[in-house]
Amino acid sequence: MRDSRTGAVHFGGYYIEVFKSVMAALPYAVPYDFFHFEKPDGSCAGSYNDLIYQVFLQNYDAAIGDITITGNRSNYVDFTLPFAEGGVVRIVPITYEDDNGMWTFLKPMKKELWLTSIAFFFATGLAVWILEHRTSSAFRGPPSHHLGMIFYFPFSTLVFAHRERMVSNLARLVVVVWMFVVLILNSTYTASLSSRLTVQRLRPAIADVKELIRKGHSVGCYQGSFVCDTLRGMGFKDSKIKRYRLPEDYKEALTYGSKSDSISAFFDVVPYSKLFLSKYCDKYTIVGPTYRTDGFAFVFSKGSPLVADVSRAVIKLTETGEMLDIQREWSISDPTCNGPDTTVTSVSVSLQSFKGLFAITGAITSSCILIFIASYVYKNRSSLQQILNSRTTVWSKIKEIGTHFDQRDLSFHPSIMERDPKFKYTKPEVAEIVSSSESVDSSNTNLTVLSLPMNILSTQSNNVAVPNIPTDSTFSNSAVVLPVSEEESNTAIDASDS
Repeated sequence: MRDSRTGAVHFGGYYIEVFKSVMAALPYAVPYDFFHFEKPDGSCAGSYNDLIYQVFLQNYDAAIGDITITGNRSNYVDFTLPFAEGGVVRIVPITYEDDNGMWTFLKPMKKELWLTSIAFFFATGLAVWILEHRTSSAFRGPPSHHLGMIFYFPFSTLVFAHRERMVSNLARLVVVVWMFVVLILNSTYTASLSSRLTVQRLRPAIADVKELIRKGHSVGCYQGSFVCDTLRGMGFKDSKIKRYRLPEDYKEALTYGSKSDSISAFFDVVPYSKLFLSKYCDKYTIVGPTYRTDGFAFVFSKGSPLVADVSRAVIKLTETGEMLDIQREWSISDPTCNGPDTTVTSVSVSLQSFKGLFAITGAITSSCILIFIASYVYKNRSSLQQILNSRTTVWSKIKEIGTHFDQRDLSFHPSIMERDPKFKYTKPEVAEIVSSSESVDSSNTNLTVLSLPMNILSTQSNNVAVPNIPTDSTFSNSAVVLPVSEEESNTAIDASDS
């Protein structure tokens, strides 16, 4: 800094204080003078690379400042050990999500989780139908009823509105496990949606540099900094790299967002980024990875004997904590920030969080289906063997097996006929054709008794399928007594041609 009255130049600042402390820590005294790297008119004489090149030409013995160690620069000069951390980070403006859109209800879960959940809903409905179709009245009926139950039953579990009674233990196991999955999914979805609608969330910035390049976004860096060369090395076009001299300049450019004279991100070294955020942490934040660099160091000409001793002094000041004290004095250490919590970002629940849960329910459901199929084949092996050995086409055999599977399995549960109201006639085993007279005369030669097996009964109604009875005169005075309940056991239905 130049004194306006005396014209004397005073040098100060963080890097000057570090250098003075390091030189004071040397075991011997080293006289030195400071000079500005500037033109006669007071303007900057060039970039950091130009300054290093002047040291290479031995126009200066050393150079101090925020000079980053790079491979190309080390070909011309020697660097001491770094006295400040390195790394390049990306600063972006803070924006918030607007969760008032018409499709907000889809955002709590990612696309792959939605698709997987829907697939498991249908798979569970199909599994329950297979396990219950032969035993439960709720899962029987016309084909449209079957399809409706496959879709309706799993979705009704979302609100625990299912009322269908499970007869098979395998189906009960599948439903219990599926209810647990639905409970977890429902709770997670409700919590995520409530959080989106009640908590202000940060809108995620573009975290991938390749996406910035692909979309043609403009980025910024300090004029003369090696960061600009780094951006070109990443793949940014030179026309998309804008250079700024002061923090206020790129702060204004970041504020405009995606307008023509603005930038989407500003790349800077870690120390300066922390210093910038200590003032504007409520409007800007750091996103993405930290691109590793070797940090700030002092520059000496090639072969200088001071390099080793200065490096040892840097280590000494770092170990004693004096370097950290200087950083705190100049607000270079980690600043405190009272801005928004940058961790409150919008994150949708992914499939990864539920892979284990879906694997468990899928394994249990598949096992139950395999056990059921094995049991079905074993119990009906003779009937299935006859179908397979028949001299019909493959398609006919498939249809016959399907027809056999569609039949109701009355033996699956011993008491099903007593519990199912559709099976009203439980005790009579046969139907008899007897005389319509109140007293049966065994000597009547016109009396005929016909035994009818129970399997001729229709399972869909309370009627009896009576076989065709000859209308011979020998049956003219006969009647059919149908199998009925105890209350109606004395009632006969007249079958005569009256």
